[in-house]
Amino acid sequence: MPLVLLLLCLLVTHTHGSRRVLLRSSDDAGASPPSNAACPSIASGHSNGNKVPLVHRLGPCSPLGGSDVRKHGKAALHEILHRDGLRMRYLSEAKALNLTAPATANVISSLPGVFSYTALTGYGTPAQQFPVYFDVSGMSNLQCKPCSSGSGSGAGAGTCDRTFDPTQSSTFGTVPCGSPDCAVEPQTSSCASGGSCAFTFRNSTFLYANGTVVTDTLTLSPSATFEDFFVGCLQVDNQYFGDGVAIGNIDLSRRRHSLATRALLSSPPGTAAFSYCLPADTDTHGFLTVAPAMSDYSSLAGVKYLPLVTKSTAPDSDWYYVDLVAIAVDGKDLPFPPAEFRGNGTFIDNLVDFSYLSPPIYAALRDEFRKAMAKYQPAPAFKYLDTCYNFTGLDYIDLPEITLKFGNGETMELGDRQFMYFFRQHLDDGFPFGCLAFAAYPTYGYNWLGTQMQRTKEIVFDVRGGQVAFVPSRCGLR
Repeated sequence: MPLVLLLLCLLVTHTHGSRRVLLRSSDDAGASPPSNAACPSIASGHSNGNKVPLVHRLGPCSPLGGSDVRKHGKAALHEILHRDGLRMRYLSEAKALNLTAPATANVISSLPGVFSYTALTGYGTPAQQFPVYFDVSGMSNLQCKPCSSGSGSGAGAGTCDRTFDPTQSSTFGTVPCGSPDCAVEPQTSSCASGGSCAFTFRNSTFLYANGTVVTDTLTLSPSATFEDFFVGCLQVDNQYFGDGVAIGNIDLSRRRHSLATRALLSSPPGTAAFSYCLPADTDTHGFLTVAPAMSDYSSLAGVKYLPLVTKSTAPDSDWYYVDLVAIAVDGKDLPFPPAEFRGNGTFIDNLVDFSYLSPPIYAALRDEFRKAMAKYQPAPAFKYLDTCYNFTGLDYIDLPEITLKFGNGETMELGDRQFMYFFRQHLDDGFPFGCLAFAAYPTYGYNWLGTQMQRTKEIVFDVRGGQVAFVPSRCGLR
């Protein structure tokens, strides 16, 4: 039984202003998942309808395969935090820079925890299937043939095995330099008149590569295909993809050529652009749905509808922000006006693991949380996570209630899975430890809602309706 499930079983009883969480069960708390753990039953290849399975890169359903999954093991906490830092740095610089930079760094191969959630998609005719990750912040990209010759020593160095081959597709097309579709891509750079639309790409872990903008048919399922779908074809050796899973990403932002925009253009009124539900654990799977009907959620209890905040300038105008105006701990609001929370915005991200708050807001949350947890033994800070506890010898703990409040009056009480990170494998001196899964964002004024907070809920992006819905128990716990 996975460690996190042992840790996070809620008891029915609640004390006033807190929740009681079971820490131990009759199972062996130190047991590791079995090496022969089977992939839950999901269809191989494409899914049915518009729903595509999402799997964790280290789970039994991962494209890495069983033995490789066990070889890689769980992503270490320092890897997760390092990846979070790179992601935030990238998006912060994207606001000031134009996403074009010289090829000077390789970070992916040193971060085995990167790109946690992947899905199997097809590109070309006939469809060539590859695992990709999804990104709510930017241009779609795929690793393509021909690959550049590389001399690195990464997992795929010097090979070009799992890459898209344009010569094998009957519907492949290039975008000419000077085309309006070339100019609309913020990553594109100058190119020779009459040539192909070229660009220099830097993704959320500072991988740099050159490529061209192309079009072909994207296939998510037999009933979800998108002709002339724009991607950046990266001519880069596999040495830069030492992560060993995804060969690219599909854009879910509000940009012109994103999957979200294409889904809306081909769907009737009353449909959302997309939704996703992230796997609760590495050995379960979630899903990505394209153009779900909003009527599917109207009769469900506990759905929280939050207005999307529209920014006026790119790239913020392409991303997804919500109107966070307050946070309460055990019913007590942190001492800031709504304007302090609004700041420069609260961004919903699907690649950052933890949630990050503007420094003064985080400091107030941390202080209130520590007051509520005063009876427990503190543990050393772990990089950004500076509010940690040693729960050794305890059968249960009482956690405070944390509630997010939004500008339209909606409130969202966070479950313990959403605001606590429990772990054992990252430290050597006992079981179990837990940290508040929030940290300070180094740049003042921004808040980030990461995947830890989104797990166990379906997040529905109703772009046409200007809202995002948090739907409980749609990809729930096993």
